[in-house]
Amino acid sequence: MNDKKVVVSWSGGKDCCLALYRMLQENKNVACLVSMVSENDARNHAHGIRLEILKLQAEALGIPLVLVDSAGDYESSLIKALTKLKEQHGIEEIAFGSLYADEDRKWNEEVANKAGLAPLFPVWISPEESSKLLDEFITLGFSAVVCRASDKDFDCTWAGRMLDSKFFEDIHNHDICVMGEFGEYHTFVLDGPIFQRKVSLTESRVILNSGLWSLDISQCQLVEK
Repeated sequence: MNDKKVVVSWSGGKDCCLALYRMLQENKNVACLVSMVSENDARNHAHGIRLEILKLQAEALGIPLVLVDSAGDYESSLIKALTKLKEQHGIEEIAFGSLYADEDRKWNEEVANKAGLAPLFPVWISPEESSKLLDEFITLGFSAVVCRASDKDFDCTWAGRMLDSKFFEDIHNHDICVMGEFGEYHTFVLDGPIFQRKVSLTESRVILNSGLWSLDISQCQLVEK
């Protein structure tokens, strides 16, 4: 195992999960996951997942989860948290699930540098490789559900859909990035080759919130594999 400790920027979705998968495949010493959240709303920022559900997902993975409340300034809160992880736990690197958006990568690099960490981009691709990456995620055996879908691109039936071969076929009929790199849709991963247990959805509902069809997951349980 690589001696350098790495933290993975975590939303709960497919991109960061693939980044984590590749880090583990490279025998990286993944110390924890870090997710930006609103403690006031009890949800994470990236996908609006309830914090108790996000914690269950991390438990299913068997990897510690660090929640960073963004009360005040989002960027400074993250830099402060990463600096603390470096000082107290010897974290040296941070992996991001950015795909090909240059602005996103630049911001992540700046945050990492300000915290004194080396930024890693294990799933960085060209736009033309999006379809291949989605196919890889599905073929590897990951199970994920659409938790947010833009109402500009999708109807309400897309929230709650599983990422499977039918999804792969249907998403190519939309004039968008099939990986949803620009926020067209977001996912929540339930299972996969790096999961110790499976997350099973037991209660959820679809709501329209700020132009997004959102799967509001209220209850989950962990299932042995």
